[in-house]
Amino acid sequence: MFYPSEKFTWSKQLTDNWLAIRQEYDQIAADVIPWPEAIHNGLWSVYGIVFQNRDLNVKHKTPVTAKICDAIPGIQTYGFSVMKPQCQIRPHKGYTSKVLRCHLGLYTTSDAAIQVGQDIQKWHEGQVMVFDDTIIHSAWNNGKEDRLQCESIKNSIEIKEKYLWITLIALIWIAAILV
Repeated sequence: MFYPSEKFTWSKQLTDNWLAIRQEYDQIAADVIPWPEAIHNGLWSVYGIVFQNRDLNVKHKTPVTAKICDAIPGIQTYGFSVMKPQCQIRPHKGYTSKVLRCHLGLYTTSDAAIQVGQDIQKWHEGQVMVFDDTIIHSAWNNGKEDRLQCESIKNSIEIKEKYLWITLIALIWIAAILV
């Protein structure tokens, strides 16, 4: 299930600054590492900035991203995520009902998409998508270029009961395709 990003007041800061966030990624792109979970075919990489409230000591390399994400109330995790061409992330779900994921498109391709439940959406540069992490989801990049996104995690008590105690993984999935 996807949620309208407009319901999250902080999402505007992400969309208003997406180009600056993308420029910061471009500077650290060579430092991504493989995602450790075995839910993909080896073509998914990440660059963490904050993980579970622990500063990974790289904010100086991404000051704009850090400033924007640190201002999101209750944020716990954020960083960049890259799906190489032909990457397949198998169906899986989050570990807790307190998590929503937020993806900000930085580089996108029409050949990359995410499925949450029965809904399929494509990333768009400069746009945010938010979805419920407890619903089975998968993603793929069938294109010839990388797809990059920035993602972050936050505790949220913003929207009615459904959103109570939600850890927003707004790990700005910079749904990006590196050009």
